[in-house]
Amino acid sequence: MIPTKSGVAVDELAERAARLARGIRLASKFSDILSWWAGYPLRRVPVEADRLDTLDEHEGMLFGLPAGTEVLRRNGIFVPLHGDGPALASIKSLIYVPRLGLTPEQLVLLRDGAVPVGSLVPDAPRGTHYAIEVDGPREPGDAAIVSRGILFPGGMPAVLADEVVFWRVLHDRAPQRGALFSRPASASVPVW
Repeated sequence: MIPTKSGVAVDELAERAARLARGIRLASKFSDILSWWAGYPLRRVPVEADRLDTLDEHEGMLFGLPAGTEVLRRNGIFVPLHGDGPALASIKSLIYVPRLGLTPEQLVLLRDGAVPVGSLVPDAPRGTHYAIEVDGPREPGDAAIVSRGILFPGGMPAVLADEVVFWRVLHDRAPQRGALFSRPASASVPVW
């Protein structure tokens, strides 16, 4: 607990979780914000082989596609790029591959499973449905933040990702205060 000037105690881990959740809401890529927070590059490791699946009615509604549409289902974790570090986050994704507009080489990388989808479509806008802090145990392997992101290459939803950040990330380190994302130059902001 950290005492503040007013004498009110502040929970440092809760503050870190709230700060990272805000970053996730703003981030263009989940892997980028997680890497920035951790302070080192990360890699995706498949937990199980990617598999073809079909959308249920609710998932189809989120994609704007009929139920039964074929998608790729991925389940992976993020770990430090170098070495055998512990899992920092998990990510489960539904991917409607035709909307990604990938080249044959990118399709090979996607099927390999080690590359985050956001890296294959770097210019695709990302929206965040929610990013909330989890109230529960604070052990390193427990969920600290759960979020749902969606990628919109070409303006249509193509990837729906359920993301979980583990407390380990928040226990280990908090980045220094400062600019998380650069602001666009005022000349590049359209005036309506």
